[in-house]
Amino acid sequence: MNDRPTSAAFPRLFSPLAIGGHQLRNRIVMLPHGTSMVVRGAPTDDDIAYYTRRAAAGPGLMVTGASVTSLDSTRRGRKLIETFNDEALPMLARRAAAVRAEGAAIVGQIVHLGRESIGMESDWPLLAPSALRSPRDLLAPREMDETDIRRVVADFAACARNLEATGHDGVEIHGAHGYLVGQFLSPATNHRDDRWGGDPDRRLRFLVEVIEAIREACGRDFLLGLRLSADEEIADGLELPDTRRIVEALAARHPVDYLSVTLGARGSYVKDATQPKAGAARAAAILREASGLVTIAGQRFTSPGLAEAALESGQADAIGFARAFVADARWVAKAAADMPERIRPCIGLNQDCRAFAPHLHCAVNPRAGRESDPRFDDTASASSPKTVAVIGGGPAGLEAARTAAARGHRVTLYEASDGLGGQFLYAASIPGRGELSRLVDHLRDEAVQLGISIRLQHRVDSLDDLAEPADVVILATGAEPHPLPAHLDSRTAIGWLDILRDGAPAPGGSGHALVQDDGTGFWWTYGVANALADAGWRITVATPASAIAAAIPAESLMPLLVRLGGQDTQFRTLTTLLDVRDGEAQLADITSGAESVLACDLVVVQTGRRSIDLDGDRFAGVRLHRIGDCVAPRRLSNALFEARLAAADL
Repeated sequence: MNDRPTSAAFPRLFSPLAIGGHQLRNRIVMLPHGTSMVVRGAPTDDDIAYYTRRAAAGPGLMVTGASVTSLDSTRRGRKLIETFNDEALPMLARRAAAVRAEGAAIVGQIVHLGRESIGMESDWPLLAPSALRSPRDLLAPREMDETDIRRVVADFAACARNLEATGHDGVEIHGAHGYLVGQFLSPATNHRDDRWGGDPDRRLRFLVEVIEAIREACGRDFLLGLRLSADEEIADGLELPDTRRIVEALAARHPVDYLSVTLGARGSYVKDATQPKAGAARAAAILREASGLVTIAGQRFTSPGLAEAALESGQADAIGFARAFVADARWVAKAAADMPERIRPCIGLNQDCRAFAPHLHCAVNPRAGRESDPRFDDTASASSPKTVAVIGGGPAGLEAARTAAARGHRVTLYEASDGLGGQFLYAASIPGRGELSRLVDHLRDEAVQLGISIRLQHRVDSLDDLAEPADVVILATGAEPHPLPAHLDSRTAIGWLDILRDGAPAPGGSGHALVQDDGTGFWWTYGVANALADAGWRITVATPASAIAAAIPAESLMPLLVRLGGQDTQFRTLTTLLDVRDGEAQLADITSGAESVLACDLVVVQTGRRSIDLDGDRFAGVRLHRIGDCVAPRRLSNALFEARLAAADL
């Protein structure tokens, strides 16, 4: 896609942009995000397929996920790209060539992780400006001496030179999110009192030396960008006035070609659905004005319209997206065609895209990370069109119906209730997570676009209940909560779904409620606690697990705990519920067996879910598939994965 895409609806977003000596075809930037489709420090064919598919949609610039600059910043699994490693260079060159062939510019981001282990084992001691342990890691780093500093600066330059030699258009220094460059810049992590620390100018010295070394090593037309956290959002860390001074100093004496603005440090920079949209836009505007540099703003730009507005108001020169590209590889093409409603939305779950199990996946896009697998290509036409009945209108049923119809099958979707979405709508009722309903809206609109016949309030228990004969039946009947144990059934105890379905009741009596988890530690429990706290209850959360909310992604966990903690929520781990009587709950410590009584006026119990299945004999004579929670209650990503596979198998 070498022609420059244009858009009547988003003219500024699709206008060209000059950076350094390069002319970008538009102002859309794919921000760096690792795929972990890496073997022995080199990108794989699957990684290249991921980038190529997104480049073909028409972004102006793609910044690759961070690659490490030095051997002592590698991790034992070798899942980070090693730009310093000669053996990785041929694949880096192949990826750059593939992206450029589609008309996009490509910049490689480079990083030294410093004191951050990023959850991986290292064979090398961690390095940092000061020997301060990261709160996210067990081991403290070694304070870098002058020899370490000189070597790492040279490593940055050598990696930039390797990127230039492999056909990249530029390099981006990762100075954000609390990694090594950011650790030198930040008063929270740099406690030195030498040439590289002690005051803001000396804390800036390491970055300046990296910039100068790269400029000396590379040609004049080779782009040099810098990513900075405008506010680290940590105690004693960099705040916007500090970052403003940094960019003013750089622009005056050591200018880079562009500035990419973000917020946060490791563990908090990937903002979830509870966080504001376009959260870094204001900071980007301030840094742009202060520095005069070409500025890219990112973080939770959830639509082309939001990006267009930021450009029109002068907050940035370009807008960056990461998870939007994961959720829909064709994001740019759909925006250019003035069809933003056809874009599959990122809904900010931070689940699969942050788990890297074993590499990048997406809760809403089963094809992400599987670009080379033909089973997930929903553009392939069926060789023999069939009549398909999909039973159940939750995400699994909607995705199966959509994919089957897109491949040319004639599809009817049956839903017993009066609306689509299933239990996923209850997930969207959790405080701060209303954005989840955007996925249901998208899938419903796609069904309408594809001419799928949707029959609401039409219950199907057998073939006799179908409105017309079908060649294939796909069961997507979902799951339902287990009932409360009989001995807990009292005026005080209710099930978790009651709160999400009916809303939190007004506090009564002392206003104290117990929320009992089943040990899964997921949103079904902690969202209920959040809803009750918002309604004014004082909450105790009890769980038999040894950790709080262990199944909630790290970037979502801390904002959740801050919200609950701000409402004086108490937590009791390794605790199970024995009995409920009027006005009190009997609890037990699962390690010692010691029992205790908690006075409370409401007990909400997480009972888990059970599948709603139908007897296969009722569908004898047709091909039958089961998908999603009716197979076993699991996550959204499992439902959409199975839906795509079932539709591909027709």
